[in-house]
Amino acid sequence: MYLTREEEAILNGKLGEATASALKVIVKVGEALGAERLVEIPHAHASGLSYMTIGDAGLTFLKSFLEKGAKVRTFSTVNPIGMDLELWKILGISKEFAEKQSEIVNAIIEMGFEPTFTCTPYLIRKPAMGEHLAWGESSAVAMANTYYGGRTNREGGPLALMSALTGRTYMAGLHLDENRIPTHEIVIDGSIELSDPAYAGALGYVVGEKLRGGIPLIRNVRMGFDSIKSYTAAAAASGDVALTYIEGVTPDYEWAIRQASSIERVHVEKREVAELVKTKLDEDVDAIFIGCPHADVDEVLSIYAMLSKCKKLRIPVWISTSRNAYMKLKDIGVIEKLEAIGAFVIRDTCPVVSPFVEARFKSIAVTSGKGFFYLPKMQKSRTIIIPFNRIGEIACEKKK
Repeated sequence: MYLTREEEAILNGKLGEATASALKVIVKVGEALGAERLVEIPHAHASGLSYMTIGDAGLTFLKSFLEKGAKVRTFSTVNPIGMDLELWKILGISKEFAEKQSEIVNAIIEMGFEPTFTCTPYLIRKPAMGEHLAWGESSAVAMANTYYGGRTNREGGPLALMSALTGRTYMAGLHLDENRIPTHEIVIDGSIELSDPAYAGALGYVVGEKLRGGIPLIRNVRMGFDSIKSYTAAAAASGDVALTYIEGVTPDYEWAIRQASSIERVHVEKREVAELVKTKLDEDVDAIFIGCPHADVDEVLSIYAMLSKCKKLRIPVWISTSRNAYMKLKDIGVIEKLEAIGAFVIRDTCPVVSPFVEARFKSIAVTSGKGFFYLPKMQKSRTIIIPFNRIGEIACEKKK
């Protein structure tokens, strides 16, 4: 691999032991993948920071780098952790878990990470078209590539951490044009209402299951931002799809069309998507979870508009959002209004990576294809998808 003089100096310890160790990891991974050089990045996003998922081994790993003087070398954000840092007692998180999670948080903040604790880093800093990133979190990677035209592979949490500490990633995979050419065209048989994020997420779930990788291309669909966010998250979860070319959405869609002279067609029937979304509950659920990926301000305002018609909630509604969005909503009084109805709004975490879920809920309704994929695996809960636009009807006892 070709290295610049600066990169060689970093390997030789110019910026300290931690940075040298981190760059060695990136170089080794890059060489294994055939990368000819490294590339500077303006934004790293690290995942895998919930104590529930990394345990004591992960905490020891972070501390070992911190003890070597590890500091981030680029703008760096972090994924959700295992608890709301302010409301962990209310969630029933144990003191032991909270102490371990706090140690993780303190370590990454001391390294210089922004305390974002969100799976939607593109709402903190928008990727620019064509810029190279090093992001963990499959849903964020898919949005960066699909919606913004950025370039990032789906990095594991430790490797994204290494990139944060060096400001570099390897030039391979989706950083290269030749690896961004569409492999399949998705043909949707029948009319699917993709303006509802739940149906868009169900489509993503089906596409991911059918492809199990590859780069799909979709023509003639209309999806707003929240539906695209839901689609990409689900396709990334069920099928490791890190990039989809969507007509009218993906910035380099026209370039992709020119490269894909003949690609395999994969049909998705309306029935396959519709049967995943339950328009009414035939059985009891313990809670409705919204915010996987994290709900943004507009989504929460839409949820409030639907729930504000309630006399009281028939089914508890839990909303996961980012710390940034939470503060904006609190400033305009929406958090208090939702809590008055009986909804719960939490930040910093999500139901997939927090231990409070399995302890409380055995049956969950979601509006997310990603949640539908992960919750049964991570929390052992029975999970169904319901339409986002019908949350009010499903959750509420109407005012008389």
